[in-house]
Amino acid sequence: MKLRIDFQPSIVVALLAAAALLFWLATCLPGLFWIALPFGLFYTLLLAFALFALVRIRAIERWMVWDTPGRLLIFAPHEDDCVISAGGLGLRNSGLGGVTRVIYLARDETPALPERREAEARAAWSIAGLGVADLRFLDLMPPLESRDPAKLRAAATALRGIIDEFQPTVIIMPAFEGGHVHHDMIAALIDLLIVPADRFAVFEAPEYSPYVSLLNTPHRILALCARWLFGLVAYNGPPDGIDGRPILKLRMMPAELADKKRMLGAFVSQNAPSLMATRSYPDRLIARTGRKRRSRPFDFDRSYLRFVLALRRWLPARLVDRLLPVQLGTIGRMGTITDWDSEWGRT
Repeated sequence: MKLRIDFQPSIVVALLAAAALLFWLATCLPGLFWIALPFGLFYTLLLAFALFALVRIRAIERWMVWDTPGRLLIFAPHEDDCVISAGGLGLRNSGLGGVTRVIYLARDETPALPERREAEARAAWSIAGLGVADLRFLDLMPPLESRDPAKLRAAATALRGIIDEFQPTVIIMPAFEGGHVHHDMIAALIDLLIVPADRFAVFEAPEYSPYVSLLNTPHRILALCARWLFGLVAYNGPPDGIDGRPILKLRMMPAELADKKRMLGAFVSQNAPSLMATRSYPDRLIARTGRKRRSRPFDFDRSYLRFVLALRRWLPARLVDRLLPVQLGTIGRMGTITDWDSEWGRT
C-alpha cells in the first residue's frame, strides 16, 4: 500500500533527499561503490528537480483574500467542477452575504445520470446556502466527441445574456488548459465575450491538464519524482497552471475546508471518496489577462505529452504509462489537445 502525500510538497523533497543520501552512503561500503554510484547520481538528479519545483511553488503561488460580498458567477461544465474550483469562494461569499449563481453548461450523455448529478449538485451547494434558484442546468455544449460550431455560437449568445442579466462583480470559469474539451470550450467562449467595457473581474480555475513543464507545473514534477521512491509513495498535489501566471490560493479557515470536503462528498456518482481526498484544497485561481487566446492551450508538438505518445508506439504502453504517467490528451480529443480554431469552425 502506497503512502499518500496530499498537498505537502516538502515531504517529497525530504524523502528524495533521504534516498539520495542512502545511496551515497552505500558507495562507502566495500564492493558497493560502482553499484550504488548510478543510483546516487540518479536520486541526486531527482532531488535537484524536486528542489527546483519547491522553489517554483514558492515563486508562483500566493494567498488570495476574499473579505467583501460580491455577485459571484461561476461557469462550470459539469456538476462537480465548480465545487472543485470555487466551492470555497461560494461558501465565503454566502457567509459574507453576497449573491452566488452557478451555471452548468454540459449535460451528461449517460441515460439517467443527468438527473442524479443535478440532485448531487443541489445537495452540495445547499451546504453553502444556495437554493434552487441559484443553480441553473443548461445543455449548451456539443456532445463530447463532436464538433458543432453552430451550437457553440448559440452558446456564446446565451452566455452573454446570462452575464448581462446577472451583472456579476466576479466570474469564475474553467482554465483553457487542454484537460477536457468542454472546459476549454467554455473558457474560450467567455474569453470571446468579454469586452473592454465590462467591469467584472475574471478568474480561470485550473483543474487537470496533460501539460508538464519544469517551470510551470511544479506539483506535476514532484508527482513524477515521487513515483521513483521505490513505488511506496504517491504525491497528490493541487493543479498547476500552464503559463507561469501566479496561482492565487483562497485563504480558507479549517471549517471552510471541512465544508468544501463535505460538498465534494455529495458527488457519489463521481467517486466522492476520491474527490474528497484529492480535491479538498483551497480554491486555486488565475487572474485572466488581456492576452490573446491561442488556438491551442500549449505547444503540443514540443510537449511532454507528445513525447509520451511517441514512446508508447515504440515501447510497451503499460511500461511507459507506469514510468511516465500523463493524461493521454484532452478528454474528448484523446491523442491530441484542444484546437479552438477547429472547434469554432475558423479556417
